[in-house]
Amino acid sequence: MDAPRYLLHITQADRWPAVLSNLGNLTELGLAGHVTVMINGTAIYAVQGSNDWTTAMERAAQAGARFEICERSMSNHGIHPDTLPGWITPIWAAVPVIAEHMAQGYVYIKP
Repeated sequence: MDAPRYLLHITQADRWPAVLSNLGNLTELGLAGHVTVMINGTAIYAVQGSNDWTTAMERAAQAGARFEICERSMSNHGIHPDTLPGWITPIWAAVPVIAEHMAQGYVYIKP
């Protein structure tokens, strides 16, 4: 049986510590390659610039975690795609893509 795939969904910037804790635990268990982090809402602000959170995110990305960010949220908050770190993939809309991931068997987690 294949390992489950995990979808960590974050919509609020103040929830990053919980998401990063979950992500760190999954990475330590060798499961980073089975994790996608979906970023939308005000959580998108935390991926701007360099800080301890983005360092933890990048480390997880290097271990195989995938980061997806909602283009609609970026547009709503005036964030240009060129300002994103290279390890984040813009996706067209979070909610429909979340539904696609769930249809593919991802376990939805909203820390």
